[in-house]
Amino acid sequence: MFLKHLSSFSIFTFFMILVLLGLGTWQLHRKAEKETLLHTIHQQKSKPPQNVDFLKTFDPFSPLYANGHFIPGKTIYLQSKVHHGKNGVYVFDVFQTQKGLFLLVQRGWSEKEIAPSPSERIRLEGIIRTPSPPTYFQPANTTPLYFWIDLQALSRDLNAPLLPFYLVATHSYDAKILPTPPLPTLSNHHLQYAITWYFLAFTLLVMFLWNRKSFLKRKTSDGSDYNS
Repeated sequence: MFLKHLSSFSIFTFFMILVLLGLGTWQLHRKAEKETLLHTIHQQKSKPPQNVDFLKTFDPFSPLYANGHFIPGKTIYLQSKVHHGKNGVYVFDVFQTQKGLFLLVQRGWSEKEIAPSPSERIRLEGIIRTPSPPTYFQPANTTPLYFWIDLQALSRDLNAPLLPFYLVATHSYDAKILPTPPLPTLSNHHLQYAITWYFLAFTLLVMFLWNRKSFLKRKTSDGSDYNS
């Protein structure tokens, strides 16, 4: 009976060791992905800004500029955005370029929903971003409440064929709207996480072998005969 219990415990222990090793390996994959992303951001931000009207292909995080104007009445707000501990919204407006393209622009963060957008013709500058898919914890978008960017749905809601990316502007054109960082702030601690998971797997293995050794010593000293 005891050996049967020990066998079950052994299977569970080895299973947990495999899980911990898998988590460590996954963290190493995440480390490589994060390093590639950081390298891409570093490369893109050093490029000169391109004019959206003459853009044939686009790369996320690359600088962009556009000449044109914001379209009145086409403002949306991304809900539940925190800035310096305060809850508020991200302000988005549709910008029409000289060639008639429609670009969704994140102008910045505001404590409350405000309007209108600037009416004069301006040169707009910022960084190209592509929308991230919603997480499991984000509510569904229900017009006029938006929690994440869906460019196809927004094209229908705003009655404007939006470009397949949006722009995080470096200037909000409104003192009540605080510009948001155009590039994500990323940290890469995945190596430390991987080491932690591997260390836990090693510790669990050592503990198991130590207990196994102690059990075999007791069995030998007792002279008992355990049958499986």
